[in-house]
Amino acid sequence: MARIINGILGGFSGKVGTVVGYASGNRYHMRAAPSVPKKFTSKELLNQQKFKTVNEALKSFRALLKVGFKNYYTATGGLRAAVSYTYKNALIQQEGSFIIEPTLLKISGGKLPQALNPKISAFTKDTLTITWENHGRTNLNDQLILLAYDAEKLQGMSLVYDGPLRKVAQLKLTLPLDLQHTLLHVYIGFIAADRSQQSDSQYLGSINTFTG
Repeated sequence: MARIINGILGGFSGKVGTVVGYASGNRYHMRAAPSVPKKFTSKELLNQQKFKTVNEALKSFRALLKVGFKNYYTATGGLRAAVSYTYKNALIQQEGSFIIEPTLLKISGGKLPQALNPKISAFTKDTLTITWENHGRTNLNDQLILLAYDAEKLQGMSLVYDGPLRKVAQLKLTLPLDLQHTLLHVYIGFIAADRSQQSDSQYLGSINTFTG
């Protein structure tokens, strides 16, 4: 409770709402009341830990997810949809902490046809070749999107608008130095030529470029 000094037009001391009045000599001053740190519940702290794990895992390929989750999974789609999907479907608890399970991760979603019989056909420590088939397929001008991801270092290489068209039926990729000599998880999907829709992404498995 505050105390008015010298009438209603005078100064005041004490706290009124978020303001504190105080005297210094013959002058009266006001300042913002100090904020009291919120005490989070154990459930809130756990939820914060989960979201931190998801956001850190997705940080290196956000641009890809904005495209891959366009108009997908939530009303707004995009990055928020990717975070929500990952949180609900790919986040698992392991030894008292949380990790993203690579086999459950998704880089895109939608109704476009997936790649037919995709596979990693060759790889070395610094190159990666992916092939697929097009027998009887339409949508041949769809464009490939890709993620090569190091789940330990939480970093990846992605292709968004510079991948080959579906009709090309292969991708030869040169890996940057920071993704050589490591274990990579590989994902592909397609986006329409007019960018209106996407395919559900496909997980092609992991490759150990130490032995490539």
